[in-house]
Amino acid sequence: MSAPEVTRRVIHVPPGAGQSVWAFSGDRYTLKVGAEETGGMIGVMEGEIPPGSGPPLHVHQYEDEAFYLVEGRLQVFDEDREFTAEPGSFIYLPRGSAHRFKNISDTPARMLMLFVPSGFENFFLEVGVEVVPGQPAPSPSQFEADVERSMRIASEKYGIE
Repeated sequence: MSAPEVTRRVIHVPPGAGQSVWAFSGDRYTLKVGAEETGGMIGVMEGEIPPGSGPPLHVHQYEDEAFYLVEGRLQVFDEDREFTAEPGSFIYLPRGSAHRFKNISDTPARMLMLFVPSGFENFFLEVGVEVVPGQPAPSPSQFEADVERSMRIASEKYGIE
């Protein structure tokens, strides 16, 4: 079995660059690098999570996930404990671990999200709606339906329980 083909060039994504989508409950996700550019090694996204928002409890079967919190405060649940993450916190979530988080700040939380191996970043691009500069996030009235649809796709295609 051979190792995956890895891009052997420096990748630079300037601030504000990358494909951005609205997903779930008004979250904004921006792709920084993914499977195509890294030969499947790592996926990186910037997440902007509005106050009170965050995913339901879930488990990744195919990839490890990590967050580096840049701004805001997150209440994080991991298996059998809860803790508060503040700016500068790093959170590593190995595949198979049940987890969720919620922005408990009054302002959007910003974080860098890493997926190893890459691939799960494509989930956000698939379920999200393209961000159009000058247009607002989707209406909160559709959030519940968006989360239900997104979790169904996550389960069917991306190994999320």
